Amino acid sequence: MRRGTKERTQAFSLIELLVVIAVIGILASLILPALSRARRHSKVTVCLSNLHQFSIAAEMFGADNNGLIPGGLGGHKRAREFVCPSMTDEEILREMLGRPLYPYIKPSEVFACPEDKGENLAPDYINFAPSLFYAFGCSYQVNGGAWKYARHPIQGTLDGKTFSWVANPSKYIFVYEPPARPIWKPIGNLCYGHTVEFKYYFHWHFFQGKTTIPQTELPHDGQRFISPILFIDGHAAKFDFTAALTADPQYPIEETKDWIWYQRGPDSNVLER
Repeated sequence: MRRGTKERTQAFSLIELLVVIAVIGILASLILPALSRARRHSKVTVCLSNLHQFSIAAEMFGADNNGLIPGGLGGHKRAREFVCPSMTDEEILREMLGRPLYPYIKPSEVFACPEDKGENLAPDYINFAPSLFYAFGCSYQVNGGAWKYARHPIQGTLDGKTFSWVANPSKYIFVYEPPARPIWKPIGNLCYGHTVEFKYYFHWHFFQGKTTIPQTELPHDGQRFISPILFIDGHAAKFDFTAALTADPQYPIEETKDWIWYQRGPDSNVLER
């Protein structure tokens, strides 16, 4: 006699499917934040690469100009809506061509931070959106030097100085992103003296909520102020400026073990406090 066999169809039960889905969900919840962090870290790496190219161009600029430190960078033309209406297209183009690093780095994505969120100063001033790269053609800024609120006399600014003038080039900040320092904007009627100064702070890299923080919201903000930095000696690194900005908000630019914003000296050009 031949013995018959009966095939049994294999299938997942509903409980087994739910278990598999739950496991996949748990794994996804563990992996996705790590992937998000990796993407954001990669954007910092892009900025560090951009800054490295600035350092090479600045060195070339100095070689062509008796060691002078460039007072600006380069980038695209300013966006029309953020330029004085009386400026012609020719004048806007001329401004771009006149930027110090233009002969060495033509306008490109090198001047764009991938996390550039602009500066939203509305309603007190202009909302530079969607990015500073769009508004001004460049996400990065050169350290202007003189500050209104500094604890010590300022020897001078980088403007018009040579690389040899900087006493500590490995710590002196040359190029930065807005999260590294606040900006001051006057509010009120300048003609009648009813003016107060209002600080704005910015989050680009690793932001979690608002990217422009008014002074009044700083104590409750809770986010970090991260900025890639290029130093005078040409090396670039990422730093967390949170402690410097929040520990003593009136003096956010004092020297730390990692950086210097200004060079102390007997001749102060600090504005009156």
